[in-house]
Amino acid sequence: MARFNSFGQTDIGALARLAAQVDGVTKAAISKADSRSIASVRRRFEPAAKRAIREVYTVRAGDLKGRFSVRSGKVEGSEYLSLRASTRKLPLIAFNGRWGGRKTPGATAGIQVGKRKVYTSAFIARIGGQRRMVVRQFSRDATAPSGRDGRRKLRLLSGASAFQMVMGENEIVASKLAREMNEYRSSELVRQLQLARKRKR
Repeated sequence: MARFNSFGQTDIGALARLAAQVDGVTKAAISKADSRSIASVRRRFEPAAKRAIREVYTVRAGDLKGRFSVRSGKVEGSEYLSLRASTRKLPLIAFNGRWGGRKTPGATAGIQVGKRKVYTSAFIARIGGQRRMVVRQFSRDATAPSGRDGRRKLRLLSGASAFQMVMGENEIVASKLAREMNEYRSSELVRQLQLARKRKR
């Protein structure tokens, strides 16, 4: 698993806390509002990551299940959330893999939206009860004149991992996700502090 950090304290959050203190909200109530906003972001983090990934990559949301975990921690008194993404690559067929049959040059897949590629000599077969995109391996001791190993020796083709997709090219997905979570964190903290003010009255 690889870790991708999202946020710590924000300026908007600090101003909201200060305003709440001036308005007479207790430190305990402010701390509770802070914890509730963190919990809200925690619930939203993984769905937001999947949504951000699927804007760029062709993978289905179901294929990303179980590939993320969200954890919290503190650095110099500031609480943060951390999205951990699996570094294990998904099968290539998960990226809209297709095969038109033996007369085609190979199977195709599009890891990124709008970027479909032909994988020469690849085809789709059922391996262990699941459909996978594969190619036959070549070796010097193969018995076939073509030099290919038999059907038993197939190489499974893989696409990108959840971590690679979160980071994306030039960390575009990661930057967008961090910005979205920071903005949501700030707005949710402001909302929770407003509720704390109402309860105080």
